[in-house]
Amino acid sequence: MRILVVSDSHNMVLNSQIEEISTYGSFDILVHCGDKYKDADKFASRLNINMVYRVPGNCDIAPNNMSSILTETIKGKKIIITHGHLHCVKSGIDNIKDYAKEENADIVLYGHTHCAQNEIIDNILFFNPGSTISAKCGDESFGIVEIKSDNIKSSIILLKN
Repeated sequence: MRILVVSDSHNMVLNSQIEEISTYGSFDILVHCGDKYKDADKFASRLNINMVYRVPGNCDIAPNNMSSILTETIKGKKIIITHGHLHCVKSGIDNIKDYAKEENADIVLYGHTHCAQNEIIDNILFFNPGSTISAKCGDESFGIVEIKSDNIKSSIILLKN
């Protein structure tokens, strides 16, 4: 199961980013971690991804019935999908780490900081793909998470554009 993870696209023209992402093969699932979550449609359409999970960020105006935190089980792994602002991730990941432990999560996918993170802490993968358009800690980026049986492989890919 290959999951494309993007965040903080901020409703920008994403043609060159999507074109570059397409060179990394096909994906089964797209996760957009917020701040212009509707951009997920641009990614999914151009990359032919049918399964899409998205959450609103602090820059989004979302319908009242849209959850800011999703919990999904994919290939037996419990995954939390959130933007991160509700857990104050710009001040560190302690709050989101506590939440992930309470939820018995295997993976946390989040954004908000515009800084990529790919780190296992207390047997939980904390994965922030950075920003596809306006990185604050280096280059623009996206992420790939692959789940095979009990194995999780995760990569941050820096965009060249």
